[in-house]
Amino acid sequence: MPVNLLLDPVARRREHARSASRRRARSIARDVRSMRAIESPSLRLEPLAAAHADEMFRPMSAAAIYDYMPGQPPTSVSALRERYAHLEKGCSADGSERWLNWVVRLKSGECVGFVQATIYPQLSGDFAFAFAPAYWGRGIAFEACRAVLPGLGRDFDVRTLFATVDPRNSRSIRLLQRLGLVEVQSVRYPHGDVAPDDRVFMVVCG
Repeated sequence: MPVNLLLDPVARRREHARSASRRRARSIARDVRSMRAIESPSLRLEPLAAAHADEMFRPMSAAAIYDYMPGQPPTSVSALRERYAHLEKGCSADGSERWLNWVVRLKSGECVGFVQATIYPQLSGDFAFAFAPAYWGRGIAFEACRAVLPGLGRDFDVRTLFATVDPRNSRSIRLLQRLGLVEVQSVRYPHGDVAPDDRVFMVVCG
């Protein structure tokens, strides 16, 4: 340790905090890298990797996906690969968030969407999903999400899971309700501001 840190207790505490943050980030990254594929009757959910970008570019390029969610279609395979490489790290730089992402693959081989959970220090999380429009209304999103949810509490210690949704997105609202999430007041959402008019859903993970 540099001499100036030995002499300055404030600097020493800051250095210890940074070291603890780095250790936490490395530990969480190892935890996330240990994610396993999830099998369901007609799907395989694979931990997201940069290599999925080639197969996911086409299904994620449909403009209709972004009608009710932030973001735009990926501009290129390389841009999507860069984003996936970032998400593949599994956590934010300070280790305060864990990023869990699964690519949803049909048994026939096609990648059709993803399921995502972001876990915060208070062991609550945000839940999200997106699927190519060609596969809407076929029960695929429900099967994929239902396959992921039990493991969030069992394997990652999530106690409470939240989802925010545009009120016009009736498909996602029905899906969340089928999965057992119930609507709550936006003031109960613990992860920042809720977009105006968005509805908030919650489930206790057991």
